[in-house]
Amino acid sequence: MKRYLLGITATLLFVAAGLCLTAFRGELDRYEQQHPEKVSKETAEADTPELDDEYNSFYEVGVFETDLPVIYITSDQFIEKDIPINCRVSLLNAANDGTVHRVDEKADISFDASIRIRGASSSHFEKSQYRIKLLKDTESGAERKYDFFGMGSESEWVLNGPFLDKTLARNYIAYNLAAEHMEWAPESRYVELFVNGQYRGVYLVTEPVSNGTGRLRLSKFGLLNGETAYIVSRDRDASDTDPLQNYGTVNKRTYYSLYVEYPGKANITDSEYAWIENDISEFEEVLFSDSFADPEKGYAKYIDVDNFVDYFIINEVFMIHDADVLSTYVYKELGGKMKLTVWDFNNGLDNYQWFAEDYEEFFLASGSWFRWLIRDRAFVDRIVARYRDLRKTTYDTAHIFQILDSTTELLGDAVERNFKIWGYTFNMNLLVGSKRNPRSYEKALEQFRETLTTRIEFLDEHITDLYDYCK
Repeated sequence: MKRYLLGITATLLFVAAGLCLTAFRGELDRYEQQHPEKVSKETAEADTPELDDEYNSFYEVGVFETDLPVIYITSDQFIEKDIPINCRVSLLNAANDGTVHRVDEKADISFDASIRIRGASSSHFEKSQYRIKLLKDTESGAERKYDFFGMGSESEWVLNGPFLDKTLARNYIAYNLAAEHMEWAPESRYVELFVNGQYRGVYLVTEPVSNGTGRLRLSKFGLLNGETAYIVSRDRDASDTDPLQNYGTVNKRTYYSLYVEYPGKANITDSEYAWIENDISEFEEVLFSDSFADPEKGYAKYIDVDNFVDYFIINEVFMIHDADVLSTYVYKELGGKMKLTVWDFNNGLDNYQWFAEDYEEFFLASGSWFRWLIRDRAFVDRIVARYRDLRKTTYDTAHIFQILDSTTELLGDAVERNFKIWGYTFNMNLLVGSKRNPRSYEKALEQFRETLTTRIEFLDEHITDLYDYCK
């Protein structure tokens, strides 16, 4: 697409200004963290948690000591799905240095914030999933960035509470494995959570897929012709957001719709929205054409093939049938190629609620884009070679089991406390098929090991079966 010199010059000026502003804001964040006495009243005066002794004692939790960080959320409003309400967020053991604290101690730091329940099917679980945004104050709604446990200074965070996943570890393990071989994966840290003084168990504080200095680090400024860095998600149709009218969606060649996540609603221009729509459409028109595998004009012109291969492998290892269908994130840097990032492994390794998974299935072979990509023998060649290479390192079974063991050790006594609240679910068939429901934490770990071993054995023997899909 033709770019005018004036547009490029203006863009460079904007970028330079943005870099200076970003650097200044980074220094400001570091200053505020190192000099809390200089921070505004809303964040400098840490709260002393008010615990619900009656509730916690009923579940035999009471006041306890922990070496994990603790987050306290308090609000006088009912926490709803998708509608943010005001709250206070406080952190104990914000340094996450392994020291032991009593949960009735004064917090290290507190923030005004907004909170909402997040997720689709998970929003109906009793153990809610949350998304929080830290604020300088609730009146202005201005965002306040803070570095949660070394993950980078940002304002928005996800609190993921493992409910169906009785190991409490699927997301944590998968994100760590992805970080070993992919350009970016969400970081996460374990915490114990109280909501209005009531203990809610073990949670993962997780980076959402978003742009920022601690996140994807995409360009903040686009070109005058509308070209821009972007993040889009593929998900269930939403009534409050307009989906992209891209080629795959309009012609019903893909599943569900794509939604622009970045640039956000407040910043995106009409020309940028149209450019993103057209950019994805150009890729899809080629992908669904007879010349899709052309090395110069085919799909490889538009996507980072190595990234797509790595995404394919981790989702096949974990048996994620939603990959490339739901909860799927695509991002692109200004002037770069489209890439995918991992998200949501709670249902992985036969932990899907509504039916048992087939261990001998290639899950992405029916995906929106991957069912077309694996028609190309060159693409499958790269999957096979990359899988065999990663099996020696990241996906060595002993390596994954070591991460599982270290995660169990990291959680320590928090596992028992978590199941003081949620242990009743061991007596329920939350997953279709009673044999798929572990009756204890130990059985859940055993089931994880057995499922992973079986899946890896299948992939080792049958990864070359992918050639059966080639055109």
